[in-house]
Order: sequence, then structure tokens, then C-alpha cells
Amino acid sequence: MKFEFLRKVNKKLRDFFKENGFGCDVCGAELFDYPVHRLCADCEGKLQRNDGRVCPKCGRRTVAEGVCLNCKSNMPSFTQGFSPFVYRGESASFINRVKNGAPLLAAYFAEQMADDFLRKYPDAERFKREPLLLVPVPMTEKKRKQRGYNQAEELAEGVCEKLKASGYSVELDIGILQKVKDAAEQKHMDYKSRQDNVSGAFHVHKRKACQGRTVVLVDDIMTTGATGNECAKRLLGAGTKEVLFLTATALPELKE
Repeated sequence: MKFEFLRKVNKKLRDFFKENGFGCDVCGAELFDYPVHRLCADCEGKLQRNDGRVCPKCGRRTVAEGVCLNCKSNMPSFTQGFSPFVYRGESASFINRVKNGAPLLAAYFAEQMADDFLRKYPDAERFKREPLLLVPVPMTEKKRKQRGYNQAEELAEGVCEKLKASGYSVELDIGILQKVKDAAEQKHMDYKSRQDNVSGAFHVHKRKACQGRTVVLVDDIMTTGATGNECAKRLLGAGTKEVLFLTATALPELKE
């Protein structure tokens, strides 16, 4: 009960400052038009945009045109991936701040994620008629209590707000997926090891709520895509019509 109370208080504070801040969410530089702009020009200029050549399947920046080597070897279960930023340099540094103690910064990334999805998904206009379902990648309750929040939920809430404000029909449900076991640290694992690591880690808790729906799965970082693939498999197995994978950043395809 104490944890839940503190979590609600922290969320109210974040929501207040998300709309009433006055400084860059990264460096604190004064911004006169906050929250129209949440980052100063210097900080925003350091971010690597995920534009140009991207994999039509997972959405990562590619070395050449067409599907990336990772998807050719391990085709994901989700239909398409989207990421506004490349997981490199300051883009990686800033999103890791969201994961490790700066949830307020999630508002900026969420707005960029929503814009990127609307720009890249070819049939986005249908979600003005057909409700879109947002589902954040979950974490275990133990991990959530340790961190105090789930960064994927923070991003999903912001994406939901931005899409609704843009006239789209969208629902957010944080209870559809559950993470039933903590996986080992995946930082230095290859795809096969990551896939084995997350196998069986997720469970669809509310099957009826996702049946026949288009789901946008939301997370902070896509590296190999193993987590998104595992979640997508579970959702599709529960009757979801289509799973799209939206992340703030994506690791680019590496040259051999």
C-alpha cells in the first residue's frame, strides 16, 4: 500500500511538471515555450534521428536498402517496428536516463514516438475510425518496486496522450501483458541467447481485451528485437490481429 501511494504521488508530480516545466528536460536551460518544446536546441541537436534507410520490418537504420540481416535471419512476429531515434551517442544516453531515474524525460520521447509512428505507418488514418490498443512491455512487480516505475508505461502513456490530442482513437491497457519472471541481463547477448532468455517470460493476462485488435507494443529500446518478438508471439497467440512494435530508440544494423 505504501509503495502504491508513493507511486501515485510521484506520477502526479511528473504529470504536473510535464505540463508546467520551464527548462529543458535534459540540461535545464530556460525554455519560454515549454511544453511546445521540451528540449533546448543544443540537446535536441545531439539526438540521432532514425531517418533515411530503415528496415521495413523492424524499423532499425540499415547499411543497405531492404530488410536488415537480423530480420532475414530471425524474422520477427510483429508486423512492423518504428523508432524515431538511433540507439547511439546522446540518443542512447538520454533514453537510458528515462530508464534509470529520469521518467519526466519520457514525455519528450513519447511525443516523438507518436509522430514517428503516424509518419511511417502507411495506414495510420484508419485509427481515427478503429480504436488502436497500446500495450507497454511489462516488468515484474519486484523490478517495478525496485525502480519505482516502468519506463515503458511512461512512454505508452505519453504516446496515448499525443495520439488522442491528434484526433486518433486509442486505448491504453497496462494489464494485458504480464512479465512472470526476470530474465538475466541481456546487454552482451546475441539474438539466440536473448530469445532463449526471454522465452516464457511473458504471459497474456487479459486475452479477451486484445482479441481481434491491432496492438502497438511500446518499449524504450530495441536491440535485437527478441523481447518485442516474444511479446508479439504471445499476443498473436491470444488472438490479436496485428502487433506493431514502437520504441524510442533502435540499435542500428552493424557493418560486418
